[in-house]
Amino acid sequence: ILGIIENMSGFVCPHCGEAIDLFKVGGGKKAAEDLGVHFLGSIPIDPEIVKGTDDGKPFVANDDDSVSVKAFHHILANIIENG
Repeated sequence: ILGIIENMSGFVCPHCGEAIDLFKVGGGKKAAEDLGVHFLGSIPIDPEIVKGTDDGKPFVANDDDSVSVKAFHHILANIIENG
């Protein structure tokens, strides 16, 4: 086990940029602490992930400025550092 990633962790409004916690946030970090494994990061809900998946294209290759792309890069850095 490399660590825990919290999926669907908040939603960033595409209109105003405000982060909204649609679901409870922080469970992934708490689970990692309880289990003694690394917390690798959180990925927000992002319609672009769904669109890219449906189109068969990795969304991380399309938009380097999105919060979700930055989250994936952060998680990757944590995996490289802790893996």
